[in-house]
Amino acid sequence: MNLLLEPGVQQLIDERVSSGKYSTPEEVVSAAIMALGQLEHFGDFEAGELDCLLAEGEQSIEQDGSLDGEEAFHSRTQRRAELRKSLP
Repeated sequence: MNLLLEPGVQQLIDERVSSGKYSTPEEVVSAAIMALGQLEHFGDFEAGELDCLLAEGEQSIEQDGSLDGEEAFHSRTQRRAELRKSLP
C-alpha cells in the first residue's frame, strides 16, 4: 500500500525513526494505528455505565479508604519482581 502523506506527518514519522525508537516508517504507522484503535475504544461506555462505575468507586473509598500512590506503586513493583523470579 502506498500512501501520500502531508509533509508534517512525514516529518513526524521520520523523527520517530531517527530517534531509534522505531526501525522503519511502517513500525511508526503500525504503532499509530494500534494507539488509534485503543483511543477509539477507550471510553466506550453504555449510557449511565460510567456514572455507575464512579459511584461504585466512591463507595469503595468510603468503605475501605484509598491507597497511597507511592505505596501502591512500590507494592506492584515488588509483586512484578517476584513474578519474574518465579518464571523459568
